[in-house]
Amino acid sequence: MRLKIDKTVYSDSCISKCVYHLSGKYSILRSVEGDAEILEIAPLSESGNTEEQIEIEIINTLNDFKLRDIINEQTKDIRTIIYAKAFSEYNDSNT
Repeated sequence: MRLKIDKTVYSDSCISKCVYHLSGKYSILRSVEGDAEILEIAPLSESGNTEEQIEIEIINTLNDFKLRDIINEQTKDIRTIIYAKAFSEYNDSNT
């Protein structure tokens, strides 16, 4: 099965995480064609899933990792403040 992924929508990091996440179920070969990443997908075992079901699973996984990346980016500053505050209180208690 061949699936074309738009790299302007999904980052390399997002695609890599998806491929790794699904590596227990599928063998996935990656290649690039212009602004698209081509995924050649082969199930590792007979699951009975249709190509359409596999495509849906991959798209859902890509969307999951894209959303995680968005949340991480939007909360980066908050996490930095929390870490700084936590460590400053730790340093104050040790003096």
